[in-house]
Formats: sequence, C-alpha cells, structure tokens
Amino acid sequence: MTRLARQALIVVYEARFPATPTWEKGPLVLEHGQVRSTTEARSEYFSAKAARVLYGDPSRPTRWHDASPHVIGDIEVTGMEALRPADEPDACGLVAIHLRHRRGMPISLLRSLAGRMNAGTLNYNPLELVDGQATIQPGRPFTVSFVTSSKQGLPRLYRQPRYWRWPPSQQWLWALASRSDITDYPPDPKNLEPADSDVIRLSSDWHAVVLRDGMGVVGTRPDRGRDDSFFGYAELYLRSIYLDAVLLGVLQKQGLTQLEDRMASALDSSASTTMAELEQEVSSFRHRLWAQHLTPHGTPNRLLIAYQRQHALPERYDQVLTEISDFNRLARDDESRHVNSAAVVFTLVTVPAGIALALLQVLETKNPWLFVAVAVACVGLTVGLLSTRSARVAFRALRNRFTLR
Repeated sequence: MTRLARQALIVVYEARFPATPTWEKGPLVLEHGQVRSTTEARSEYFSAKAARVLYGDPSRPTRWHDASPHVIGDIEVTGMEALRPADEPDACGLVAIHLRHRRGMPISLLRSLAGRMNAGTLNYNPLELVDGQATIQPGRPFTVSFVTSSKQGLPRLYRQPRYWRWPPSQQWLWALASRSDITDYPPDPKNLEPADSDVIRLSSDWHAVVLRDGMGVVGTRPDRGRDDSFFGYAELYLRSIYLDAVLLGVLQKQGLTQLEDRMASALDSSASTTMAELEQEVSSFRHRLWAQHLTPHGTPNRLLIAYQRQHALPERYDQVLTEISDFNRLARDDESRHVNSAAVVFTLVTVPAGIALALLQVLETKNPWLFVAVAVACVGLTVGLLSTRSARVAFRALRNRFTLR
C-alpha cells in the first residue's frame, strides 16, 4: 500500500473525575509556524459561552493536559487532555488521547479501537495512561482521524470492480469515520457512503465526514510533508479548535443521556420534588452546554451540527422538553385533583353541621331532646352524603395520595 504522508488520531473517551486533575491547566498547546493553540487563542475563536465550557477561566479551569510523550509498541502517544465542565466530586467529562500509528495503517488501529471482530487487541490501556486522573467509562470511544497522501495519492481500500466508481478519497473518508473495512461492512455500491451531501468540504484540499462514532478527515491532494504549510496548519486546527467543536457535541450527548435517564426514573420519586429537580437540570443543561452556534467561523459550527445530526441531539432535546412539560402538566393535574378531593370531603363534613347549628339558632330552644334529634339528623345526613359516589371518589383520591407518600 502507498505510504501515507501524514496521519493523526485523537481518541475521545467519556470519563468521570474523582478529583481535580493534577495535569497542567489548559488545553494541549500545539504549534506550527507562527500559530500556537493556547487557551487565549482558542477562547478568542469561540463564543464566550463555548469557551467557558471548553476552557473555563483562571479561577475555575475546565481543561487540563499532559504533553509527556509515550511510546507503547507501535503506538506513539503525543499528548492527553481532560475536560471536566462541572467542578464537583465524581463529575462527568471527557479524556482525549492524541495518538500516532508508528508503522501500520490507521485503519487497523481504528478497527481495534472500535472493537471490530478479528481486529486484534491493543497493547495500550487508557486507564494506565491517565494514571488515576480519571475513570474511563465503558463504551466505544469517539475517534478523530486525519490522513494525507504522498505523491502517489491515496490507495484504494475497496478494490472490487463494483467499487471502481468510488474515488479513493471518498473510500478513506468512509473507512476512517466508520472505523471499518470491507470485512466489517461492505458498502452497497448502489448507495455508496458517505453520501455527497454528508461530506464537509473544509476547502478544496481537505474534506471531512462525521459519523456516529468517528470523524474522518482526508487530504484531497498530495502532501509535501514539512514544506506543506497548509497541511501543517490543517493538522493543528484539527487537533485543537475542530476537535473542541466535537468535544462539545460529545458533552451535549452525555448531558442529554443523563436527562433521559432522569426522566425514566421520574415517576419513582415525589412528583413535586422531581419536577423541580428536572426543571433545574434542564435549565442548567441549556445554559451551560446546549448550543448550535459556536463561532462566527463556519467550520466548527458545521462539525458540531453534523455530530448532533448523527446522534439526533436536537430531536432528543425536544423530546426531553416535551416529556418534562407533560410530566409537569400531569403533576399539576394530580395536585389539583387532590386539592379538589380534600375540598369535597371538607364540604360534606361541615355543611350538615352548619345546617344543624343554624337550625338550632333559629329555633332558640333549650330542649335537650331537640338537641339530640338535630344531632342525630346531622350525623345521618353526613353519613348519607359521605356514602355518595362523589365522596367515595374523593376519599379514594386522598387515600392514593397518602399511600404514594
């Protein structure tokens, strides 16, 4: 196979942080030419809301990094980053590990990361790399991969005649984003993926595709190596601000999943308490994480929207809002029903007594037998009223109310 001129890979894991990371504060600083991806430079690129989530502020950082290199077999780790938006114990967040495959092709490494059958096992463990800074959560990581070709161009990954009309760059986009090869998922020649509308044309020199678990970026022309300043800057942008746009999307998916889990268990708790907690959590998610516009520059917005579309995040967010609205309506209806039931019972008990007292006052008598007769009539009327269907319904509602508590 033709040797690739450039390749980069970032693996994003969902994690929990038992304590504040002890790595250096801020994102991983990359450099090419006159450009350095410092916290200040990235914050100016994004909106204030996005920058607050991605980097925090000097008094309350949300990003840390470890630039120490590691070589583990054929894998070279060039840096690690931790993103923890919430400053609280056991907070959810992300760990991003920057890798390079020293000898082999990136497809084999991606297949192993995706857990494909017969892909082989990796000889590196992310838990050992983070060294207690975070706990990696179970599940498949999200990958961001970038390749460029030498003068010979990208090799064809799907050599069968039925794929001849499929350009090599499109084949690589699909393979990198899906983390698969012909043995895992043979694409349908009549509906080759990615579709042309799914390709994000960053420029005429490189294209990107965002799928459910991976983002693939491919150079569409030969890479001149160190003398190619464009691809040098492109790799820096990909591993910094473009990666940050994807990280925000992963955080949004993580937050929405937690809200959906809370909704699933909402009916197991007190309605009024749960309603208040859900409203507070949704408000916090909306103000902290939910966004579809990150920057006046177009590319990060397009990458975030592509990720959201793959995970149906806008639809899931609307569904959560709808379910909470329905839950609130049911809780209010339930509360009104209990109040009305209590009012009915109170009325049925007090009205006969009020009638009896009014009758005795009108008669102006001190005859004890008349008092007894009126009292018996009052009790009889009360018993009769309490035996009606309306009274039984009211008692049933109140009994259910106190039983649920």
